[in-house]
Amino acid sequence: MIDERILLGFPIDFKDICQIYPPTVNDVVGNKDFGIYQSLFTMTQEELDKAFLQDERVNQVPTPFQYLLINYYQDEKVREKIHEAFNQFIHEPVTIVPEIEMLLIGKSEDELDPNVDLEEPRLLTEENYFEFQNMIRQVVGVEMEKPPDPEEENLDPRIKRYKMKIKQSEEILKKKKAKNAPTFGTLLTAICCMGIGLNPLNIGEISYACVQWLIAMEQQKEEYDIDIRALLAGADSKKVKPKYWIKNIDEKEL
Repeated sequence: MIDERILLGFPIDFKDICQIYPPTVNDVVGNKDFGIYQSLFTMTQEELDKAFLQDERVNQVPTPFQYLLINYYQDEKVREKIHEAFNQFIHEPVTIVPEIEMLLIGKSEDELDPNVDLEEPRLLTEENYFEFQNMIRQVVGVEMEKPPDPEEENLDPRIKRYKMKIKQSEEILKKKKAKNAPTFGTLLTAICCMGIGLNPLNIGEISYACVQWLIAMEQQKEEYDIDIRALLAGADSKKVKPKYWIKNIDEKEL
């Protein structure tokens, strides 16, 4: 579903905690670490299970929020990337408050005054982090995740390992399809050829998510035009039924 705020590059309010800013094409192409920023905030529980449960000795897998905090505490280089990622997406500094193990929005470590800043704090917590992740997915044009199933989360690690093996064949097929997908540069070039006023000099200013939406909408328009031309050429109207192209985009098709 196209969100008009993301389309036009306006920030989205995340509760009363912060605003999340859609990255532009320039933000993505001009920063070699953008993929790291995105993965830091969109890591799923399934991906963590897959990574940790490869080790037969592991019985407890961290949640995405716990994993973020672990990296923040233990790896100085990753901590730097986490700060950069927050600056990219919310345009504000953050710090971990050790006493409560939550992320405080709006203050860096050297600015934090516990006596003042913790009176009405804006916090990212285990409880709201999944929703925060989904909003990040929205602004980068990635399909949102469904909330974790409590029953799945509480499964014995041995059962989780078995289920992961079953999914491996599906993932292989997905990777094969991804190999045949157009590159991001190809998509940008295609948009510049649409005749809608975008060209290499200004396409970097549109939102990153907008790229996929423009391509998908153009495909819908082309399918409609082809069906109309087929009917005019004498195609069977019982077999060819044009669907008007101005309709919501199915995210699963992106």
